[in-house]
Amino acid sequence: MIVHVIRRAARLRGVDRALVATDDGRIAAAVREAGFEAVMTGRQPSGTARAAAAAAGVRAGIVLNVQGDEPLLPVAGVERLVAVMAGEPRIRMGTLAAPSGSESERRSPDVVKVVVDARGNALYFSRAPVPAGDGPFLRHVGVYAFRRSFLLRFGGLPRGPLEKREGLEQLRALENGVPIRVVRCRARAAGVDRPADIKRVEKLLAGR
Repeated sequence: MIVHVIRRAARLRGVDRALVATDDGRIAAAVREAGFEAVMTGRQPSGTARAAAAAAGVRAGIVLNVQGDEPLLPVAGVERLVAVMAGEPRIRMGTLAAPSGSESERRSPDVVKVVVDARGNALYFSRAPVPAGDGPFLRHVGVYAFRRSFLLRFGGLPRGPLEKREGLEQLRALENGVPIRVVRCRARAAGVDRPADIKRVEKLLAGR
C-alpha cells in the first residue's frame, strides 16, 4: 500500500521531491526496493510530527503531507491544493474536502466533517454531523500542505480543548489563530483506517 501511495504522489505536478517518512525499517526497505526515497524519523506522536521531522532535513517552501493509508489519493485535488499554496504566500496551511450527501458518512465519527467561511477557510472540523440539518456537507480528505516554516513550528503550539475533545490535530492550528485554506475536490480519497477497509479499497482500485 505504501509503495502504491508514493507512486501516485511522485506523479503529482508541482512536487519536486517525494519521500516516505517512517520509523519502521520494513517500510523503508519496501520503499527503497521500489526505487523511492525513505527517511527514518524515529518514533513520533503523529503524522504531522513525522512530516516535520522529515522536513527539518530538506530544503522546501511547501511540504505536502500525504498519509500512507490513502491509496486512492485524489491527484487532481492535491495538485490544485499545491497550486493554491504556491499562488497565495500568506496561506500557512491548507487541506482538501469533498462534497457528500451520504447519511451514513454524516453520522460516522470516522468521517471528519468541515465547515468553511466565504473565503474557503475552515471554520471548524468535527467528527459530529456538522452543519446541522439536512443537505450536503463537506467531508474532510486527510491531505495537508504546509509552509515549511509553519510545519516546523506546529508541534510547539499548545494543544487546545477542542483538539483534545475531537481528537483532530488540525484543530490546533485553528485554536491558535492560524487559518486553514480548504480546497474542494471532486474525488474522495478512501483511506484504510481498519482492516475491513482493504477489500473495499481494492474493489475501487480494480474499478479504476
